[in-house]
Amino acid sequence: MALALALIAAQFAWRSYRTHRVFNDTADEEPHLLAGLEVWEHTRYTLEPQHPPLARVVLAALPYTAGLRSSGKDSWQQRDEEFYWRTLSLARAANLLFLPLLIACAWRWGRELNGQWGGLGAAALVGFSPNLLAHASLATLDFAAAATMFAACFNLWWWSQDPRGTGNWLVAAVSTALAVLTKFSALLVLPVTAAVFFVAARGWPGFRRWILWVVTSAVLVWAGYGFSVGPLPRAQFAAPPGTWQAEVQRWVEQKAGKTRLPAPQFVRGVLDVAGHDAQGHQSYLLGEVRQRGRWYYFPVALALKSTLPLLILAAAGLLAGRNVLFPALAAGALLAVCMASNLNLGVRHILPVYPLLAVVGGSLLASRRKLVVVAACALTGWHAWEGVAAHPDYLTYFNQSVRGREAEYLLDSNLDWGQDLERLRRYLEDERVTAVYLSFFGRGEPIRRRIPGVRPLPPNLRPAGWVAVSQAHLAGLALPGYNLGWLKGRQPRARIGKSILVYYFP
Repeated sequence: MALALALIAAQFAWRSYRTHRVFNDTADEEPHLLAGLEVWEHTRYTLEPQHPPLARVVLAALPYTAGLRSSGKDSWQQRDEEFYWRTLSLARAANLLFLPLLIACAWRWGRELNGQWGGLGAAALVGFSPNLLAHASLATLDFAAAATMFAACFNLWWWSQDPRGTGNWLVAAVSTALAVLTKFSALLVLPVTAAVFFVAARGWPGFRRWILWVVTSAVLVWAGYGFSVGPLPRAQFAAPPGTWQAEVQRWVEQKAGKTRLPAPQFVRGVLDVAGHDAQGHQSYLLGEVRQRGRWYYFPVALALKSTLPLLILAAAGLLAGRNVLFPALAAGALLAVCMASNLNLGVRHILPVYPLLAVVGGSLLASRRKLVVVAACALTGWHAWEGVAAHPDYLTYFNQSVRGREAEYLLDSNLDWGQDLERLRRYLEDERVTAVYLSFFGRGEPIRRRIPGVRPLPPNLRPAGWVAVSQAHLAGLALPGYNLGWLKGRQPRARIGKSILVYYFP
């Protein structure tokens, strides 16, 4: 069994590594790296407190050791191309530190519920998930959040099975703190999950253990912020007046005043997330761009971005009722919390649901009915093939229900996160293009500078020559004042990956 788990993890890591130099930095990678580098360079955390520091510090560790700095002669903007790719690859590789935790917890939870085969099935469904692999291969926070939040759910379940067991609350507190230090959504998801678990288990840890769990988690989160003490920093995301988030921000800021608070960046980060949620964020679903969230965004994203065999296995496992109540409840709690959010920015925001579904679906491999086991093995093999066949485009994976029409349904980090600029550069080099108008959804500045004759596409301009446009911009995302409707209906000369369309106008 240990060998099987090691092989699952090894193939996952190898396939992830093989993508590192295919895709340039996506829209979120540079900000996360800069925030992590600030800790390593200056032992402070001020750039963007809307996200906790743990995963950012981990991602920036190896690039910092290799010489990457946030500015100056050792920044991406000043060093050569090889330095850019090497440090970016090191940052992405750091995400794999969370892989053993994810695989081990999936196997352990599956085994505890449904024996060795249930554990192996859960680990295999995790190890071949194109969505998990996509975000494990980028220097972002979502894979780390999936691993730490799933581990916290597992340890909360373990505690709920023996509420008065010695040390169970402590393990739950440590894993809870790690999840909160990775992504603030854990602050909502994990208390809801814990309450649901204890109600379902018909046990209660007692008031003292609840307090110990909360206090210990809080102290460990404070430790993650270096036991910092100081005044509340200025807001970066102010909630619109009249919203409950604005009232909460105002009340906390009035009470805090100039008082020195423990972990002030944590407090400001939570308030900024609330403010950002109140503001909303441009998102795209089913051909429509909106500023506010839609409750059905994440169910639709889950249905379209998950492999069909995983959905079938999870549904069958839930219907079969083979000791899958608790991971199913955790998945439901996660979805319920996220469906209430105005930040509809990709299936990555519900990434922890995938290992939870894997535990549910993997339970069928432990069935006593041979026909069920054969069908479950076939579906698991199909799921694995879907993951392997998607290489290297795991980020843009969609199942067969909408394949070839993905941009009609979802964009942003589901399809176009600015990952294909290097592919565009290579295409233009092969075609010997010396000038191109570019409307690009992303960053990739070190790559952009290497594209000859690149010029921004002016608003409403119908130029002669080569034009490259991101699918997100064509749909109207993040492009105020532009109207690219004149491009719709025109046949592109080429498609770069799945995110950039290239046109030529004589």
